[in-house]
Amino acid sequence: MAGRPGCARASRPAGDHWVHVTSGGLERVALLHVPSWLRQRGKGAPLVLDFHHANGTPEMEAALSGLSALADERGLLVAYPAGVGGSWNAGACCGQAWVDGVDDVGFTRDLIDAISDEHCVDPGRIFVTGMSNGALMAHRLGCELADTIAAIAPVAGVLHLAPEDTCAPTRPVSVLHVHGTEDPSIPYDGGTGWVPVPMPGSLEFISVAQSLATWRDRDRCADTSHRTHARGDTTCTAWSRCADGAAVEHCAVEGGGHTWPGGGDLPPVFGPKSETFHASERMLDFFEEHAR
Repeated sequence: MAGRPGCARASRPAGDHWVHVTSGGLERVALLHVPSWLRQRGKGAPLVLDFHHANGTPEMEAALSGLSALADERGLLVAYPAGVGGSWNAGACCGQAWVDGVDDVGFTRDLIDAISDEHCVDPGRIFVTGMSNGALMAHRLGCELADTIAAIAPVAGVLHLAPEDTCAPTRPVSVLHVHGTEDPSIPYDGGTGWVPVPMPGSLEFISVAQSLATWRDRDRCADTSHRTHARGDTTCTAWSRCADGAAVEHCAVEGGGHTWPGGGDLPPVFGPKSETFHASERMLDFFEEHAR
């Protein structure tokens, strides 16, 4: 996979298009949003992958995060992949994808290649976000696709690998972790998560603090931190003295539930949602700051 220097625009017109990929013997799809212009800077445009929650769809995730409208403003490509059975094999869970042992890491790599074959993608500016099960997947991709992904921004989801796996990225990956302190589905302090319907896979989660500690260790960050945002119900803290210019940042939404701060109200929105902090805006700024 590589960007194609010199290409002036995407090969598909602006708007939403379905991308079809054969991966791991399965026919997979993703909804790709192409803006009317692309910020290329000589190497190609940024690509953001946004993974939906369990029992979700690409269309639901697009409505939840609102990234397509921001992509139009900033000149980004945004892809919303579709999980098998509305789920992602994030390691220790979830749903049909986990039961069937679907290779969602391989699918992500194949999807990036397929998009890059048609569009001028900057290989140094490929980023991943997601909500809930999609956030768990974002963590896993940071661990296993560090050669391709520059930064991740999980929303309401912690590092949740299978017991036999460890997070061993081949290079430092910048991480922006957004989480509500009163999240009932993936508890901020760890423990048993609550879901409204049965969900195959482990729902015993580590804490946000443990996830952040793992990433600070993998990115070889210094202990020194500083506040980057303090407004309304949200405080963000960053550890920016990490290897290779990486950074680990956490935005804690005080009293926030299992939500996308500043985003839509589609399920699985459980509990209060911040209206003073817009996760999508912050993560795109973060991605801009942490190209590979």
